[in-house]
Parts: sequence; structure tokens; C-alpha cells
Amino acid sequence: RENGGWGEDFTSCYDKDYAVNGMKDYGDDGSGVVNTGWALLALSAAKCDDVEAIRKGVQYLMRRQLPCGDWPQEGIAGVFNRSCGITYTAYRNVFPIWALGRCVTTYGDALNEE
Repeated sequence: RENGGWGEDFTSCYDKDYAVNGMKDYGDDGSGVVNTGWALLALSAAKCDDVEAIRKGVQYLMRRQLPCGDWPQEGIAGVFNRSCGITYTAYRNVFPIWALGRCVTTYGDALNEE
């Protein structure tokens, strides 16, 4: 997304289609901190060579972090049986911090270059 993040909401499960507008109703301009964390973890594990996309995702997570160190609680992050949404409150902190650590380990100083 334009803001550097990634997003999709739980409606894709019961619609059986990609949620084109992402976290529009529940996140930040279509992006979410949990979805961005997941995307960055996957891209880092795959050693994605689009460092600019990784850098923007990292910057998005850093901008969204609250002064207390947490990330904001957004929409539903877990779904089972296609229609039962769950809000895992730890996801908002676990996945962003894990993704930031993984990105620094994988890309190092390349994240600071522009």
C-alpha cells in the first residue's frame, strides 16, 4: 500500500476472495500492523530482493508504534471455520516486533540506505 504497510481483513474468509480494500475499516488506510508483520516475515524468509518494499514496511511499523511501545489494537486478526473471528490481542505486539527483528537480521544496513 502507499503507506508502506500491508493489509487484508477477515471478510476474505467468508467472501472467499481477497479483501481488496485491506484493513480499510479496521486499520490504517488499508494497512494493519499484524498483516504488515506477517508480510515482512514472509518476505524476509524468502530473502526478497525488493529492499525498498521491506524498508517501507519497516518504516510503517515504526510509525505505528505507540509511545508506550505497543502497537494499536486493530481489527480481527484470526479466523476459523470461515466465519468465526478472533482478536488475539498479543498479535499486535508479537508480529511487528518479530518482523522488525527479522528484517534487521536479514537486511541489516540496507534498510538505512535510500
